[in-house]
Amino acid sequence: MRLFLKENTDLKETEVEIRYKILDEEVESLIAAVKDSRDKILGYKDNGDLAPLAVSKILYLEAVDRYVFAYTASEVYKVRLTLYELEDELRGKHFVRISKSSIVNINAVKRISPDSGRRLRLHLNNGETVIVSRGYVGDFKSAIGMKGDA
Repeated sequence: MRLFLKENTDLKETEVEIRYKILDEEVESLIAAVKDSRDKILGYKDNGDLAPLAVSKILYLEAVDRYVFAYTASEVYKVRLTLYELEDELRGKHFVRISKSSIVNINAVKRISPDSGRRLRLHLNNGETVIVSRGYVGDFKSAIGMKGDA
């Protein structure tokens, strides 16, 4: 694969053109990466400032006391969508529900280890860990391409 970059100051917005001989897995992965990079959700900082968050930068989302929080590698943002709405919006974008109150970006998972009660412990790229509830283990395994059930 070759990569060509060309600056054009006359453009109103960035354009990406992908030329391929065969639409194979590599090209589909490249298309998905470009699509993911433009996907954003709105988050709010503690001081009330609005911040557009790139979906690819979100490690996980968690519902706590009727609020939903988006966790990145270094910051936490409040999101004004429900976990159910986010689950629908993020479907097919490397996110999977892991408990009644959490959704994780599977690209942020560094390591997986077993936990008590047939649960899984996910070690994320930033050093945090989150737990996959036993009722969601099968969905998580399917999302990462593992066969079998809990």
